[in-house]
Amino acid sequence: MNPRIEKIRQLLSELEAESTTAPRGDLGFSALELPEIIGEIVDDLQPILTAYDAAFYWFLFRHSIAKDGNPQIRVSRSTLRRAVVKSSYIDAEENMISFGKVQDTLRALEEIGAIQKLGEANRQGTLYRVLIPDEIEACRKFRAERIAEETALFPVLDNGQHRRRMQVFERDGYKCRKCEKQLTRFTATVDYVRAPEEGGDESPQNLITTCPECNTRAERKAS
Repeated sequence: MNPRIEKIRQLLSELEAESTTAPRGDLGFSALELPEIIGEIVDDLQPILTAYDAAFYWFLFRHSIAKDGNPQIRVSRSTLRRAVVKSSYIDAEENMISFGKVQDTLRALEEIGAIQKLGEANRQGTLYRVLIPDEIEACRKFRAERIAEETALFPVLDNGQHRRRMQVFERDGYKCRKCEKQLTRFTATVDYVRAPEEGGDESPQNLITTCPECNTRAERKAS
């Protein structure tokens, strides 16, 4: 068989494998969401990472979500070893960290929930999904503790509506309950399970997280 045809078939197979491993809801993030996401990373993720963990995460984020909105990235250990951080030892070979440190750091990011491995490695590297703070349980816990401390220091008036909405978002992991798109506090909306005109109330049990598109479709259907 022609080697060029075989190579093309191999590449098509790899692309197909990547598409089948992509979770539902990985539709990409809007550029309008980036400032909010970056703010959440600074406030809620970076404080719970080590310096190495943070450097690796920012590299992966920069070349995935920040690049084109796609949370998936294929990267090799050798690329991370060269491009992310330098060794603290000036006389180290090529001033790069070890492969072992790269592996340990990736494993630490997986354990905290900041990245998710989507498949086994191939010649191009390993496919990862980069998660944002609203998806990471450790970040949501840290955020709740931080907000509680800030509220104690700077009390604000709240009629309960904002608190109920945040409770719904946290419960649903900032994911649309209709199309499963991953959202942020910037894009998440709430919708009723049972509409008020049908006897529904404002309790969190009667509210679900939705994306603006699904919420708009529901409003059009109701009208």
